[in-house]
Amino acid sequence: MALMMRSRAVNVQARASKGGKTVAKKAARAVSSRGTEFYGPNRAKWLGPYSTNTPDYLTGEFPGDYGWDTAGLSADPETFRRYRELELIHARWAMLGALGCITPELLAKNGVKFGEAVWFKAGAQIFQ
Repeated sequence: MALMMRSRAVNVQARASKGGKTVAKKAARAVSSRGTEFYGPNRAKWLGPYSTNTPDYLTGEFPGDYGWDTAGLSADPETFRRYRELELIHARWAMLGALGCITPELLAKNGVKFGEAVWFKAGAQIFQ
């Protein structure tokens, strides 16, 4: 990030160096590939340097692939695709649940009347 900011600053200085006129000469920009430490064969693995025998089907193509699949859940590509879809659906429901916990408290603080705005206290009323 700092390297990219430095190269942008050099480019701006090169353009503004001749009294505000744009200079045709472009500064050399450093190209950095993003995420190389998280993807591919040289990614971080679950046991660090001791992870030598990772399964062949875990190539580092997907996020969260640290070379560990003891149950073989991602061995079949079609099943793995389905699990990824289900994980996205569950993550979206979890985000809506978090929003549902926070919204009544925020509304109660701004003057809207609720019976009980705190989510765990509202759930505890069911058991009383």
